[in-house]
Amino acid sequence: MKLDHVEAAVLVGGASSRMGRDKARVPWNGVPMVRCVADALGSCVTRVRLVIRPGSEPPLDLPCIEDVRAERAPIVGVHAALKACESAAVLVVACDLPELDPALVLALLALVPAADGADVVAPLGAKGHEPLFAVYRPRLLSEFERRIEAGELSLQSLLRDVETLGVPEAVLRELDPELRSLRNVNRPQDL
Repeated sequence: MKLDHVEAAVLVGGASSRMGRDKARVPWNGVPMVRCVADALGSCVTRVRLVIRPGSEPPLDLPCIEDVRAERAPIVGVHAALKACESAAVLVVACDLPELDPALVLALLALVPAADGADVVAPLGAKGHEPLFAVYRPRLLSEFERRIEAGELSLQSLLRDVETLGVPEAVLRELDPELRSLRNVNRPQDL
């Protein structure tokens, strides 16, 4: 059974400067990282889309959302996903989380009722909330637009200022003991 009250969006429009090449297309166990993420999400929700830069070639044959803002920051990709959202919420995930565990995804989504609830649901670790593996409500769209217009591009700051349900690391470890789902692959040495 797949959930349909929440959709998913994979951010693939980043610069990949630390990797030195497009992270979305970097192989992980012989499969592009973005495919690993999209497959994990697709096993949980009925709708998965990619958020891409305007004019870029999608790394997968999946529906795409273009982030049309000039600013280059993850908040812009989340904004694009929210603007296109047709469900009660959207789970936004970076393309560099190739070990994403569907059980952890479903546990996070179980905290998102079809109506009401927190503005954001996100894992909470020692460094704060994980904004690029988080569920956002479309009602935050105007707050995203205000912040982008003001040049306030920090997702961590936004998550501190809105109603965010943080899922503690101890709870996450019950499903993913090594927290492999949250392991970013940013540099060649992370492969």
